[in-house]
Amino acid sequence: MSSPRSLFQTVADKNAPRHAREDAINGLAEAGATTQLRLIVVTSGLDGGYRRQALNALGQCRATNELEKLVDDRSLAQPLREQAGELI
Repeated sequence: MSSPRSLFQTVADKNAPRHAREDAINGLAEAGATTQLRLIVVTSGLDGGYRRQALNALGQCRATNELEKLVDDRSLAQPLREQAGELI
């Protein structure tokens, strides 16, 4: 399995194929890499689909602390903050 760092880099790589980026988010969830998943959610340059997938992965990981940080993050779009609250 790839390291959380390399998986995060794959997600952030705009030249990587969509399936590879989605698989990398799944890999981060399997590895319990909640910090990297939270960073994906707050990265405004990423497609919204990746951000929502990472947010859902945080819910699956039961990453309450990370989700609470997202709920309180005023720089994050309101719909994502609301979704984070629903996943707690």
